[in-house]
Formats: sequence, structure tokens, C-alpha cells
Amino acid sequence: MTQVSAAVQAIFARRRDELGRRVKALEETVPALLQGQLDESLRARAERDAHKLAGSLGMFGLPRGSELAREIEEVLGVPDGPAPSAAPRLAELVLALRGQLEDAPVGSQDHLPAGPPLPDGRTLLLVSADPVLTERLSHEALGRGLRPRGAASPAAARHLAALDPPDVAVLDLTFSEADRDGLELLVDLVGSRPPVPVIVLTSSEALVDRVEVSRRGASGFIHRSRPASHVVEAVRETVERRDRGQAKVLAVDDDPAISDALAVMLAPVGLEVSTLNDPRRFWECLEEIAPDLVVLDLEMPGLDGIDLCRAVRADVRFGQLPVLFLTARTDAGSVKRIFEAGADDYVSKPVVGPELVTRIENRLDRVRLYRQLAETDSLTGVASRRKSSAALEDLIAMADRYGQPLSIALIDLDHFKRLNDQLGHAAGDAALRRIGAMLAGAFRGEDVVGRWGGEEFLVGMYGMGRDDGIQRVAELLESFRTEQFSGRDGRSARLSFSAGVAEFPRDGPDLHDLCRAADEAMYRAKANGRDRVLAAGSPRSSSPEQPDVVVVEDDAALASVLVESLQTRGHRTRWLDDGPKAVAALAGADPDLSADLILLDVDLPGLSGLSVLRRLAADGVLSRSRVIMLTARAGETDVLAALELGAIDHVAKPFSVPVLMQKVRRALSR
Repeated sequence: MTQVSAAVQAIFARRRDELGRRVKALEETVPALLQGQLDESLRARAERDAHKLAGSLGMFGLPRGSELAREIEEVLGVPDGPAPSAAPRLAELVLALRGQLEDAPVGSQDHLPAGPPLPDGRTLLLVSADPVLTERLSHEALGRGLRPRGAASPAAARHLAALDPPDVAVLDLTFSEADRDGLELLVDLVGSRPPVPVIVLTSSEALVDRVEVSRRGASGFIHRSRPASHVVEAVRETVERRDRGQAKVLAVDDDPAISDALAVMLAPVGLEVSTLNDPRRFWECLEEIAPDLVVLDLEMPGLDGIDLCRAVRADVRFGQLPVLFLTARTDAGSVKRIFEAGADDYVSKPVVGPELVTRIENRLDRVRLYRQLAETDSLTGVASRRKSSAALEDLIAMADRYGQPLSIALIDLDHFKRLNDQLGHAAGDAALRRIGAMLAGAFRGEDVVGRWGGEEFLVGMYGMGRDDGIQRVAELLESFRTEQFSGRDGRSARLSFSAGVAEFPRDGPDLHDLCRAADEAMYRAKANGRDRVLAAGSPRSSSPEQPDVVVVEDDAALASVLVESLQTRGHRTRWLDDGPKAVAALAGADPDLSADLILLDVDLPGLSGLSVLRRLAADGVLSRSRVIMLTARAGETDVLAALELGAIDHVAKPFSVPVLMQKVRRALSR
């Protein structure tokens, strides 16, 4: 006996006396009918008891009992009531029904399960004959808080799944004849209770293969060439989506035996079931629970299922809520009334567990699909504006509650219309898909990435201040500008983007004000030449003509890299290529240039960097400008001399540009 059937039998044991009272009420109608004393009140009550028994007994393993109760209901439900001549047939049916109830095996209430066990951790089952792939995915999974378990074959996977049921699985398939067992494993995992989401890895791009795994219920289809981080991120999102998406069902039936049985049938498949026996409290429970699906009994006292369904359909908040009816009446008239009221489906009583589960899951799958379509941008795969707005509101509330920083970035592709005009819309779509994929890969799971509209994207970075946010977005820009997009005629082009970054609550107390601040910074970035990331707020320097950073470097190639990296991060720059030019521009009582930061090379033609630094110190320039020395000679003497003269830091060549940019950021924030 399965856990579900044992639980249903336990409910039958608890409700047996109540069912017996219903049969006793039917027995009372027989002498009343024989004596011509069956009044309307007694007849209606007996008909209702028969209707309830017809709907519930089959659920408890007594299908013959349901048939007998339905015949009794038909006898009692004839127009103007049954004639006394019907009493012998009624007595025969009631006696047989009593026998069905008394002969039923008594289950023990002590065996009612407490519900499906909670997982002791998110377990990832990796099924692949490639040990290198399994190792890469395992390493990445451990870093994302998952517990990987590797299996080299479907047989080994089944053994592992039996010992330690997984929360999610990655199945590596070749779609060869030898891999039929892999497809059978996919079916087994998806069909288990609770179902295991499965992401399929394959080197195939064939549509027929995608269709084959989709038919078998796979949650995702990813090419084997994708990075391990991409695969595991898809796994993590699948698990989180399942955790967030435990569907809620509100079951309304005035028969407690049926509502209890429904709860037991649906809980093992991951549904959160709330039951209600008093239809008068329906609206109160509907608003409190906000279910994903409602199950209604057709016939209930006071307010029947038709009334409740019409009320649901008339409300703008719940108008699209799936409604499924349970009914012992399947005649054409009753079915017509059900669908006219706006129902999505119905299941006839007595309810068969697998049929009910399948009908409910089909409806919920459609709800999830519609929500996914509404929440995900179909072209780029990132969140829609509506979904990302809601997620950002949650992040802002969390940042406010815990006193954490939060930054948002608005990103807009530069000259996107020109790309569409010159290379065609297919190239434009490819660019949008690529920036979407890069954004999803560059930011953490707790961050928010959404398509804000057209070629504009928004990123929310929890726990990150504005300067760190600029650095992150600038690094993405440096990668994106290397991408190349091709048109039909073979021509190709590269793209950049402009971005603005705002910080909560520094630049705004809510999402509206933060977006406005980031938007203003983004348009300022476009006005300043595009291809850069700017912070919300006013420029750093008091004069817009003055640079933030002056680069004094005679190596033109290195200087070009530094200037480009600085401009990407929104800094106004000036380049000087020798010592005398640096002194002429920066020193003196009234210098031509006044910068917040000077990147000064030690080895300069005409005048060394240390000599330039000495002159700047003598003229008081270091009181308003900070200096970082760049040197290929990392000797202690030069470093000490530079620091003694007033430099705040030094960087030895060859250096990492990202490391230098971090030093620049810290220097400018002092």
C-alpha cells in the first residue's frame, strides 16, 4: 500500500462513523416511504446524504458503494418524490450500501503520515559518462551551495536516486541508440513523487532532439559547450523557482471526508493544500491564501460551487484563477452549468487520485507558463520590466531593513539603430541576446538583471556601493565592446553601451528616484561621448573643462589603455607624454590643469617622474592633487623617494589594469 493510499484509508477510519450516520439517515427513509410519510425535508436531506456518499466512498476504495449511493440518489431525486412502490428497491440498495461500509477494512489512524520529508539539502544528481565534465560541474555546484552527486550511467543514477533522492538533476545525453536508457531515466526522474526537475546537456542542436526531451518533461536544454557556471546557474535558478513556486490549492467541499482526502492526495506532489468546509467563508480564505488554483464542489448548502465560481470570475484580482470542479453529476446539463460559470475543468466523483493530480498539474503548468512568459523577456532571457521592478523593490526593502548598500545601473546600447539599419535586425537581435547573456553571467544570483525596454537594461546590485557598481559595469563594458556582430552581407560591427549608476539611499529613497538618477547619469554618459559608465550626481571637478585624472606617460600604447579604462569608468582625462609638459601644465602658481589624481610615470623623457613630483610638491600642487607613481623599477629607493615627496601610492609595471583602477577609485574617494 502506498503512502497516499494508507493516508486515505486512515481518513476513512476517522470518518467511518460519520459515513455510517449518513447511511443510517438513508435507512430512515425506507419506513417513512412505505408509510407514505416521507416529507420533503427528510427526502431532500436523504438525497443530499446519498449524493455525498456517492462522491466519497469510491475515493476510499469502495467504488461499489459509490454506485449504490448514486442509485439511491436517483430513486430519491425523481420529480415529486418517490412513490411508496419504490420502497423495496430503496431498501435493497440501502442494505447493500450498509454491507459495503461494514465490510470495508478498518485502517489505523496511527499510520497517517506527517507529510513528505523535507530535503536535508539541495542535492544535484550529475549523470554523465564524461568524468571531466562531472568534475567541472561538481566544483561549480559546490561553490553555489549545491550538493553534487555524480553517476557515470543511468543505472548508477537510479541507485543513487533511491538512496538519496535528488532535488534536481543534470543529464548528459548523446541521443544515440545506446542512450535510450538515458531518456528512460529522464522519464523516471520527472515522473517521481515529488518530481525531479531535469536539465539535459547535449552537443545536439537538432529540433527533434529538443522536442524529444521536452515531451519527456525536461526543465531545460543546454549545449555542452556552455561554461559550467552557466549550467549550474540554470540548475540553481530551477531549484529556486521550484522552492518559490510551491503551488497553493484551495479545496472547498462541505464534506470533511472529501476535503481531508484531497489534502492527502495532493500534498505528496508538492502542492500546498488548504481546505474549507464552510463555503460562506470562501472569499475570506481566497484573499488570505491567494491560491494558484481552486477546487470547488458543485453542490454545497447555502452557496454552491457555481455561485463561488461566478464570484471569482467577476473579480479583477482573481478573474484568471484556474477553477476545477468536483461533481458527482456529469449529465450534460450539469456540465453545461459548470462551464458557463467559467470553470476550467471538472473531475467526476468518486475522485481517482492520479486523474485529479494530472488535471491539477496540467492547469498549474499553464499558469506557470503564462507567468514565465510575463516575467521573462523572450529574446534576451533576462527578467521582464515588471518582474525586475518587483524584484528591485524587494531588494530596496531588504537593503533598508539591514542597512546594506544597493546600487542600480541603467545600461543603453550605443548607436543600436545604426546597427539595425546597416546590418539588419537579425544582427540587432543577436546583440540584444549577447548583452543579456553577458549580464546574466556577470552578476550574482542575488542581483537583478532585467530588460527595461528596447535596447535598455537595468541591473540591481545588492550589497554594492556606487563606486563598486561602476567598476563592475565598466568591466562588463570592456568585455562587451570586443564582441563582433555580423550581417547577411558579411559586414560586421562592434557595439558599446552607456550606463549610469545610482546608489540607495544616497541618490534616491525609492526605485523611481533611483532610476531617474541613473537615467540622468546614463544620458550624461552619452553626451560625454558614449562608451562609458557615469555615477549619479554632479561631476567630481568643479570645472567641467578640468580633468579628473591626468596621465603622465611616454608609452603611447600604455597611455591609450589607461585613458580608455579611465574614460570607461566615467573619468575625464588628459594625457601628457613627457616631464617638461607635465611641469608646464600642472605646476606653478596658476597651472593650466588641476586634477584630482595624477598617474605619474617615473621614467619620462626630458625630466624624470621624481623630478616632476619634486616640483609639484614645491609648488603646493599635492595639497589638491594626489599622485600614484608608475614605475618599471620597483626598487626600494625610488619607491621611498616618491612616498617621501608626497605620492600616496605606487604601481610596478607591468601592472593589472583592474588593480590600478581599484587604486584610482580609492584615491579619488579619499
